[in-house]
Amino acid sequence: MLDFSAPFLAKGDKLICFGDSLTAQEGSYVGHLQNALPDNEIINAGRGGDKTTWALTRLEQDVLSQSPDAVLIMLGTNDAAVGRAVWADEPTIPPEAYLCNLKWIAHFCRLKGIQKISIATPFGFEGPSFIEQGRIMEPYALAAREAADQMQARLVPLDALFDKLRKGAPLSDMLVTRDGTHPTPEIQKEIAQTMLKAWSMDI
Repeated sequence: MLDFSAPFLAKGDKLICFGDSLTAQEGSYVGHLQNALPDNEIINAGRGGDKTTWALTRLEQDVLSQSPDAVLIMLGTNDAAVGRAVWADEPTIPPEAYLCNLKWIAHFCRLKGIQKISIATPFGFEGPSFIEQGRIMEPYALAAREAADQMQARLVPLDALFDKLRKGAPLSDMLVTRDGTHPTPEIQKEIAQTMLKAWSMDI
């Protein structure tokens, strides 16, 4: 069993943040992590529009070949939305498939000797994205939690952060995102702080 009370990262560890546009966007949580952890190398391996299915195809090139000490997996927003509304022409990725994909990503990392793995739950939809998608994100957040539990990965509960920041406001309003999906610069900093807390990083 891994000791989750110990810091997730040691001094000098290389961390790869493997995600979608919430990771790739300018001003994302990745930069805040780097500022908070100057003794660590934090690499942004986000790609806009990415889903766990596509992420598996680039895992070797963008993560495993870089020989990181730790990997953060932050995927799920596009998995939840795919096959619906504006993406209705694509196959759906049900929560069960998302769960399996997360586990395979973590498993492939472990096969490469990467023991430090963290899985973040999807953040949440609000405003126009919520009107379009409804509460579809909830089963994906539960699946991410199950994947973290089964793979003994550090959980980053961004679904809980989303609910806390929203404080019960109507989901048709936009309080924490700039477009209903992507967090504002201020909230990206909150996301980084949530990660550091989940990782028991004393900064």
